Amino acid sequence: MTVRIYLQAARLLPGPPQAGDLPAERIFIHASDVPELWVETESIAVPPPGRAVSFALARPLDIGIGRVVGTIERAVRKSTKQRLNIAR
Repeated sequence: MTVRIYLQAARLLPGPPQAGDLPAERIFIHASDVPELWVETESIAVPPPGRAVSFALARPLDIGIGRVVGTIERAVRKSTKQRLNIAR
């Protein structure tokens, strides 16, 4: 099950994965009037909204980004586009 995690106060960081990082299969940056950043993961260990989270790219890429950190705004199952009910 792919989960799309929308992040607030997100930062893209260089470097290798750290302990506790969730795998990030995909990263999206929507650079519009209301910018958004979201990560897609297959992990079932997604924290609830309002919590800090860190992701590491599932595969190393030579793009200067290895990790994404931020605060969860909301989580949506990609297959159904329904918001997840993650207990706080």
